[in-house]
Amino acid sequence: MNPHEALEEIRQRIGNNTATSYTKEGCRVSMANIPSERVVLDVDFAFPTSSAQTNQCDFILFYIDTALSSIVGVPMELKSGDIKASVVVAQLREGARIVDNFTPRNIEVELIPVLVHDGIHKAQSERLKISRISFRRGRFPINTTTCGYQGNIAGAIKKSTKR
Repeated sequence: MNPHEALEEIRQRIGNNTATSYTKEGCRVSMANIPSERVVLDVDFAFPTSSAQTNQCDFILFYIDTALSSIVGVPMELKSGDIKASVVVAQLREGARIVDNFTPRNIEVELIPVLVHDGIHKAQSERLKISRISFRRGRFPINTTTCGYQGNIAGAIKKSTKR
């Protein structure tokens, strides 16, 4: 299976649960400089919960990295206000599990977990820097970016150290 077929399979699995707006909790994500051949899962819409406190991320971006001939899965957690690293790590771990479930086993997948925030306390930032998200045969660092600026997700992806 090639990456284009895999992305189409992911699109079919996601169905009507695609995101049309990329804003949560007053924090906005920009899809500028992200390949147009992509699909974004709105996790809260796809898997609604009755509790305000959930261990699931907000969005998952899937796109094709043509240079690596692979699918890229980007679990994203959007936060404004007080941020606890342990909560973010749990939410992005769940995002990695969803990426694993939505992508075919026979295709190469790169995982890039991202926290999008409007400010973070230094101690929480340091905890995130040492945290890793396990996915298939790797352990991936959490990338961070700030809310609301053009190209914020592309910038977070570009600085990923596990690529």
